[in-house]
Amino acid sequence: WKNITEIDTVPTYQKIKYRFMSKVKILEINDAPLEGSGKQINLTHPFTETKYVLAIFQAEGKYYVLTDECRMCGGSLGQRPDLRGMFAACGKEECLWNIRRGSCKFDRSSVTPTYRVAVMEDGLYIEI
Repeated sequence: WKNITEIDTVPTYQKIKYRFMSKVKILEINDAPLEGSGKQINLTHPFTETKYVLAIFQAEGKYYVLTDECRMCGGSLGQRPDLRGMFAACGKEECLWNIRRGSCKFDRSSVTPTYRVAVMEDGLYIEI
């Protein structure tokens, strides 16, 4: 993670990313989902105060975060988590979403935002 003071050494095209992205804590380590499961997270960005509803899953020893709302039917991915390998099924119509890429299994042109997760000593963080 870069500090804002280090931006001068960053190429211009990357400066925009550092201006608008922040590292935000989403969960304590103890509250993280177990392997093969997930949960819904309600998050208010500490700087912009924008509200987000996200879903977090743990699969193959890694954490994956994506937008909670199914883009196909409006159902939730994390409210009643149903993880099938690397796919999360929404609770309404069981649409399957790739938790790594954010793409729908049956319509790859439909994509939901995903967020990189960093595991730190004091919790889980995402760039948002």
